[in-house]
Amino acid sequence: MDKLTIKQQRILNFIEKHRIEHTYPPTLKEIGEKFKITIGTVQDHIYALQKKGYLERKKDIARGFKVIKSDEEKSFEKMKSDVNLIPLYGNVAAGEPIFASDNIQGYVTMEKNPKGHQIHFALKVKGESMIDSGIYDGDIVIVRKQDTAEDGEIVIALLDDEATVKTLRNKRIKAYLEASNSKYKAIVNRPFQIIGKVIELRRQYSVV
Repeated sequence: MDKLTIKQQRILNFIEKHRIEHTYPPTLKEIGEKFKITIGTVQDHIYALQKKGYLERKKDIARGFKVIKSDEEKSFEKMKSDVNLIPLYGNVAAGEPIFASDNIQGYVTMEKNPKGHQIHFALKVKGESMIDSGIYDGDIVIVRKQDTAEDGEIVIALLDDEATVKTLRNKRIKAYLEASNSKYKAIVNRPFQIIGKVIELRRQYSVV
């Protein structure tokens, strides 16, 4: 497929978005009104999109547009239907919510659960406080959102608005957070809030 101009790409995106939102594509008039251009100019862009292989149009039908997907787009859409995209959150600044949309740094994939979708998120680990549990600096943990956990489970907890990965120790007297590295002390006398339980670990290996 030939490369599109910026305006052609925007018109193509608008046609596809309109189809998704309304279940049918827009008319030439609606495209013209959207981009403040004449019907003749719209027709020129439509012809260019057809010639470059991005669009099909049925004659004498007002909304007879069909966006043609590339092989890469078809493969990506099939992949998305088989997996859930889990948001990967960054560090949390003091006073800011961890789940703010502008704190999303990317997405990781997770196979869809036939038993039903649960709410998950992902965080990148910083530091070496959990290395004895096999969790290293730079690893990505996938977390199921929940505000409670059992003794000995690895959790994500908020300490002064900062997210940390630790093992929950839920004793009869009090609950505290335990590191998996002898160089780090347990967090005993500080209030914390559990926001999820670690259910999966992802690691990227660098190739020299």
